[in-house]
Amino acid sequence: MIQLKKPLMYCLTEVGVTENTFKILGKVVFHVVHELLQYQEDRWFELWDYIASECSTQFERTVYIFQCLTMMPDDNEYVIHAVGNLLPEIRTRLNPPGELLVDNSSWVLAFVGGFCAAIHLLELYTKSVAETVDKMVDSVRELVERGMEVGLVRRAFRDLESVVKKQVEWYDGNEYKFIKALLWKLYEIKGLKMESRMVLWRINVVLERGTPNVDKELPESLHSNLIE
Repeated sequence: MIQLKKPLMYCLTEVGVTENTFKILGKVVFHVVHELLQYQEDRWFELWDYIASECSTQFERTVYIFQCLTMMPDDNEYVIHAVGNLLPEIRTRLNPPGELLVDNSSWVLAFVGGFCAAIHLLELYTKSVAETVDKMVDSVRELVERGMEVGLVRRAFRDLESVVKKQVEWYDGNEYKFIKALLWKLYEIKGLKMESRMVLWRINVVLERGTPNVDKELPESLHSNLIE
């Protein structure tokens, strides 16, 4: 696996790689990171340096690779530095696009990337997490009000569902409560269509079924509002 690191880093920075090829590359990177960490205790710092240094100029690529890394968060300084650099870029791109284009991937990637960044920082930087979540929810609300839900919001919700399915096996009480609160904030947005609400409901089902041994005591303010 160590021998794969250098060619993979080359591929990540290669110009002209198609979107489909890059998605395959993301899956390969995840498996290599997982194997290196689990069997060789190699955290592949060069990958996190790539995310940290290229996120402003290669945002879509770096945030996509970041959200492919669905293993339990690591709080080492390289990871925190990368997420810290990525977060301002995510917030900037969470500003709703002016019109619905053929490809609005940047906003969708920013929404899912914002979720992944929040999960990484959940126990370290609560204020930063709260600001990111507020930005995500406000952006969804504006897109719904402008009638741009189908092409953007629902796509982002489905991508979020995919990430939760991959992460849920290592969630504890903090992640559980965070996601329940996020789902509630999204679900209560006025005008959100039933099809989008159904995606949120499915995420909630994944969360409940995937965390049978987690402490699920919630604040009273959420009990009457959460999706059942």
